[in-house]
Amino acid sequence: MKVKKLTSIDFLAQRAGFQESQLVFSFFESHSKARRAFLADIAQRGWQIDSRYGRFYLAVQFDFDQKTLTITNLLVEAAADFTWKQLLAVTESFARSRFVAAVLWQLPHRTPLAEWFIQQGYQVVPQGYQRTLAYQTALVLGGGGAHGAYQIGVWQALQERGITFEWITGTSVGALNGALILMNDVEAAVDLWANISNEQVLHYPLASVRAQTLRDLMNQANSLVREAVKSNGASTEPLAKLLQKTFDQEKFSQTACHLLICTTRLPDFKETVYAFDPSAVEENLHWLLASASFYPAMQAQKINDAYYIDGGYRNNLPIDVAVQQGATECITVDVQGPGINKRTVVTEETAQLSLGSPWSLGSFLVFDAQRSLDNMTLGYLETLKVFGKYQGHWYTFERTVDFQPLWRGFLKELRQTDPLLYQELKKKEFWKKMRKFYQQDVPFEQWGRILIECTAKVLYLAPTVIYEQETMLTALAEKIALKAVEEADAWSITEWLSYYRDRFFVLSEQNRFFFFYRTQQLNLPALQQIRRRYPLTALMAAYSHYLLKGAENG
Repeated sequence: MKVKKLTSIDFLAQRAGFQESQLVFSFFESHSKARRAFLADIAQRGWQIDSRYGRFYLAVQFDFDQKTLTITNLLVEAAADFTWKQLLAVTESFARSRFVAAVLWQLPHRTPLAEWFIQQGYQVVPQGYQRTLAYQTALVLGGGGAHGAYQIGVWQALQERGITFEWITGTSVGALNGALILMNDVEAAVDLWANISNEQVLHYPLASVRAQTLRDLMNQANSLVREAVKSNGASTEPLAKLLQKTFDQEKFSQTACHLLICTTRLPDFKETVYAFDPSAVEENLHWLLASASFYPAMQAQKINDAYYIDGGYRNNLPIDVAVQQGATECITVDVQGPGINKRTVVTEETAQLSLGSPWSLGSFLVFDAQRSLDNMTLGYLETLKVFGKYQGHWYTFERTVDFQPLWRGFLKELRQTDPLLYQELKKKEFWKKMRKFYQQDVPFEQWGRILIECTAKVLYLAPTVIYEQETMLTALAEKIALKAVEEADAWSITEWLSYYRDRFFVLSEQNRFFFFYRTQQLNLPALQQIRRRYPLTALMAAYSHYLLKGAENG
């Protein structure tokens, strides 16, 4: 089953199938009224579900505080073939993927329909028919080394939403975090990652050096490689001591949740799943270290006369392990690890919620306290965005922030001051570039905020802040005034190369932005031609100039 939030602009391409869609239940007096209502509210409530039974169009309202999903409209394409029970199963699976407490069908009370809903376990309420949902949830934690702090941030957000788990399946750092979550001690988990360092995980000569430049990072990586070659993998004894210090057997014994750890056996590279035993702390430790032993960089672990290494060689995101246990919902947290994500076929009755960051999380072999805190914050904020507490893709904004009035004012001015650039906005090619840069759909109802996010990303604004409109504009103004990218600790090689390109390559996205921003008041024909060649960057600069000019004028 595939679920997609619909946007007005994208929906235009598939109107043919929608025009023939029909009601199943009597939300409206006619099919045509239902279609008109759906189109009128598509940006706020419209969803598309593609299942093995066909395509459904669902209008829903989420109550963030009450955790209720209200279905206000449902249309199905003519080719759909299903029973009412199957339709109910699909919609409830969608509701459970949002982890709401209850689902409410906003329908009139009519005897045959009421009797049927009651038979399916629903109660008649003033607004329609409501059912409290039951959950058997698994948290699936992927491998990714130093990226693992992100998963602790996700866990904090899930706790805030009151979401609990019957099972945790984990590979590599996901298994280690699974053990931390099993203790149900947020403070211990945060403390571990907030104070993490290379020398607390691995033993090699330059482990204690903080990689503050690309040269530092390369030297540190070479030191790890030499130690791995010399010793058949760097020792994980520091990690073992850290876990022994952190783990609490009494807390393990108090949980009803089950942890399953994925490892890979040598020499046949067979996937091996170990069920965590709360009473066997020492044995658990060996299996956790095995699952996280990224051989040949780290030493293999010997357990019962066999050697085991990182589970990511066979199953880096163990969804199948969770499904085999009987999970009806799977929350997967992929932290960009280097392993193999096994292809898993999941039935449509199993609800899935996939979490992960669009940002690079740094080098998976460099453990740094500040980078871990940043990644934890990203995990927390990005999870709450999924549940609707905040908005944004690259950046996080309060739900009340609305840049559209400013965007409309900007377009009105742009039409007068730079008609050639204004015309670029009407071209499909421009919005294809915009979508590629943003890496998400770009519904026109959100263009004002989306362009701000693109600009903030070009200027390297921090994504670990909850922005209001005023604080975002202030941050943009300060960054433009500095005209510089601040270097950061614990960057990956890819992040360092991106930094050097933006800082020193004359045609980098950032340097083009500053050029367009400085020349915004000039309308020479040559400048207009350059803007048309790079319309997205030119628009970012023009929009930023308009917003900051307005902020200065009060």
